[in-house]
Amino acid sequence: MTPYCRVLLCATMLVICLFPLSAERALPEQAQAPENPPASPKPSSEPVQPPDTPTAKPEPPKLSTEPRSLPQSAPPTILEVSPEREAQEKGKEKEIRKKPLGSLILTVKLALLADARLFRYDIEVGEDGQNITLGGRVSSEEEKVAATEIARSVSDAKTVVSKLEVDKGLLQVLGKKQDEIISTLVKDRFAKSATLKAANFEVKTEEGVVSISGAVRYQVLALEAAEAARLVPGVKAVKTDRVRLGGES
Repeated sequence: MTPYCRVLLCATMLVICLFPLSAERALPEQAQAPENPPASPKPSSEPVQPPDTPTAKPEPPKLSTEPRSLPQSAPPTILEVSPEREAQEKGKEKEIRKKPLGSLILTVKLALLADARLFRYDIEVGEDGQNITLGGRVSSEEEKVAATEIARSVSDAKTVVSKLEVDKGLLQVLGKKQDEIISTLVKDRFAKSATLKAANFEVKTEEGVVSISGAVRYQVLALEAAEAARLVPGVKAVKTDRVRLGGES
């Protein structure tokens, strides 16, 4: 082998031996080298539109079934009363209870109703300051004077002003009203009895005297009617002469 060939062979073997070492050193350097950063996007002049997302509909408010608690009010303040004041108030209450309550007007009215001459009349009584006023109607001057004297006797030194009118026909008017009331009460008593209701009696009253008329089969029915009418207040007598027995003309 020529010397030139030997030199070429040695150089080739040296290259073969050194190549793996250079390759191993190059790999770690490439691994540690930072990667190129990605290019930042260029700003666009077009407006950015938000992504299309379905719009959610608002849900209706749910009604609560739980009972709501009412706001608690502050407890009332209790004012303390001194024992002395409380005792005084109790004493006043006892005095008010013991004190009789009355009215001068009522006193005069009761006094007029207690007199037999004036009992039938509706006499009005009024009080005006220091005056007692009498109003209404009576049937005579004597009754007017009597009403004034009775009012003066119970009026505690008050002045009695009599405005009573004398109506001589008042007794007749009151008598007719009283007779109508009596007839109504007698008929009401007859209606409560089955036999008297079936008899269908006619009833009239004049000056407190009741007259019964009609037709019955048994005379005992006339007696029953007379006894029932006698129990009505204000009846002075009962006439049954107009009650006919069955078959009589």
